[in-house]
Amino acid sequence: MKFIKKIYVFALNIKDVAYEDIYVLHEFQQKRIENIKDKYSKKRAIAAELLLLYAVKNFKPYGIGIPPLRDSLKYGKPYFKQNKDFHFNISHSGDWAVIAISPDVIGVDIQKVYYNRKLDVVKRILSESEIKYFSKLSHNKKIDTFYKYWVLKESIVKASGKGLYESFKNISIFFSENGDCYIRNYEKDTNLFVCDFDDNNYKIGLCVFAKKNYDVFINVISYDEIIV
Repeated sequence: MKFIKKIYVFALNIKDVAYEDIYVLHEFQQKRIENIKDKYSKKRAIAAELLLLYAVKNFKPYGIGIPPLRDSLKYGKPYFKQNKDFHFNISHSGDWAVIAISPDVIGVDIQKVYYNRKLDVVKRILSESEIKYFSKLSHNKKIDTFYKYWVLKESIVKASGKGLYESFKNISIFFSENGDCYIRNYEKDTNLFVCDFDDNNYKIGLCVFAKKNYDVFINVISYDEIIV
């Protein structure tokens, strides 16, 4: 019998966030966010920190206070100095912010799907083997597959902590007939997941650095649930 671990993804609608919500965050984060000029970017930043607050309150990781104050690695990956074994990652796009929690190192990415998007960027993000596969698809299938590649590759480089300093073209992702996705010849063992979200208007990509078996659970939460 295989032992299955869990990945939890919590989503918060940015439209539900008010600027006044900033005052439940750590004082340092309040000052950082107040320096953001664009109003919607401020709301995105507040939403991300609210999700982290929710995760810490519910998972109660050792050594992390409330409200939590996270730090960042060299290329921006968030973590806690007080507890490096509490693995989380944050992303936002369009109206949604998400946080993913896992027992192992994790990366998450969410992207809003634009079905009229031009696909001239694929040569910059797909490997040679991926381009061969991609070129044979119908237009509608290309849109869907493009976003799968995008969120998965983003999740991989966010898990690695290298961000955009790791080339997407050096990562080759393959899709099986049953919808599973996997990566070949990568430096770490990986589990990859891609999920439709919000009536297929968004895609969420997840990467966990582990050989273990995982299940993914996605939950939409409200501001009231965070503050309770």
